[in-house]
Amino acid sequence: MTDGWQRLDPRTLATQPFAIAAKSLVPALAGFVGVGSAIGFGLALPLTVAGVVAVGAIPWLTTTYRITGTHLEVRRGLLNRTTVTARLDRVRSVDLEADVFHRVLRVTKVAVGTGVDESRLDLDSLDVDEAERLRVALLHGSPDAVSAGASDAVAPAPGSPAQEIAGLDWSWLRFAPLNIGNLAIALAAIGAVASQFDAFIDSERVESVWDWLQASDLPLVVGITLVAGLVLWVPAACVGYAVRWFGLRVTREQGKEGPTLRRVHGLFTQRATTVEEAKVRGVVVRRSALVGLAGGADLRVLTTGLADNEPHVLPSSPRAVVESVAADVLGDAEALVAPATPHGRRARRRALFHHLRQALYAVLAAVVLTWALGTWGVDRPLWLPPTVAVAAVPVALVAAELRYRRLGHALTEHYLVSCTGTLTATRTALEADGIVGWRLRQSFWDRRLGLAQLTAATAAGGEQVLVADVPLGEAVAVAAAATPRMVEGFLPTEDWA
Repeated sequence: MTDGWQRLDPRTLATQPFAIAAKSLVPALAGFVGVGSAIGFGLALPLTVAGVVAVGAIPWLTTTYRITGTHLEVRRGLLNRTTVTARLDRVRSVDLEADVFHRVLRVTKVAVGTGVDESRLDLDSLDVDEAERLRVALLHGSPDAVSAGASDAVAPAPGSPAQEIAGLDWSWLRFAPLNIGNLAIALAAIGAVASQFDAFIDSERVESVWDWLQASDLPLVVGITLVAGLVLWVPAACVGYAVRWFGLRVTREQGKEGPTLRRVHGLFTQRATTVEEAKVRGVVVRRSALVGLAGGADLRVLTTGLADNEPHVLPSSPRAVVESVAADVLGDAEALVAPATPHGRRARRRALFHHLRQALYAVLAAVVLTWALGTWGVDRPLWLPPTVAVAAVPVALVAAELRYRRLGHALTEHYLVSCTGTLTATRTALEADGIVGWRLRQSFWDRRLGLAQLTAATAAGGEQVLVADVPLGEAVAVAAAATPRMVEGFLPTEDWA
């Protein structure tokens, strides 16, 4: 590659129409039907295909890029031409992504990040080998090597081979069906599809289904439904897990500005993300209800410069593996095992109030449902609200106690640790040097209980880490201990405890 402007790979002309069609399927179909009804579908089909191909060709015709001695520059636009630049010494991450169409044609998308969320340079698409050379040049080569051409850049020195931190173990598939979050997403998708059939649902059908349920052996019907759902869910969850995380490898490489972390995974759509370790500000270890009971967890990192600043490093996998990888990334195992300081009796009262309120909402929903069934001509199940109340209150009490027991914080030499969660236990470790500000908030009930919500602002991840329901005096002490120079001018002269 020279200093001259270069076009994207010509095979982009083949991948872009598929991408346009996938993103604009509904408008394209609507246009096809509208034009076809006016001029005939025999003529509308080639016109529609020609239109999609023409639109897909625009990025290849209007996008060029080049590497100079100091910058990576990208020009794009048909009528309004824009030029986006990134200094080579500011490049902090390079993402490679290739879906099925890209992989068949051996091209890949490239996204270059500079550590600032809005300043990503996207190239869709480059040849696979050229994209890899560009990645190596930007992250591992010197600016002189890059300007000489990505094709001339060399890989890391043989004395510094990539160090594998973790790789997919197929025994981890046992955690896939235990992920309640994925199950909720699947049920929501089924509900969205089912909602399209509202026009076919009337009071007579509702009444007939209700009569059938009352005449049936309800425990048997529920049992058969659960077993059938389980039979469908287990293989579907395992297949989804395998497709997404196929070939997972997490490695450490030596970059020009220090070590980098690289994660590669995906069966059909392969994603390769590389980020400087200096941009990793912490980790998040999550143990969802069933995965945690089975001894598993998942790992995310808090970073900057990526499209997703809280990317998965490990999917649901054994907790020992997750903690080992997290300690390797942080360089500090203490942040993962340090005992959390509990937040006291007042935090327990706050958790109890929160979950009893949720129980009240459930009872009110049961009352509304009972009334609605009556308006549809169905016998009102007057037993439903008291049954929900009897079930919801104990559940609320258990959830409140669980929420309290998982609530806490810790402060190590280098990290602020926040522990939260009810069904999902979350432990977040944020590097103190990555904290750029604090917010101390108290609602009316917080003031009554002497509690506060302490938020550490950061450029990484979701841009904040919450220490919830912490005593006010303790919140001030944590902020002062984590970043003494930042808050020393705001400390009170009297005891806040």
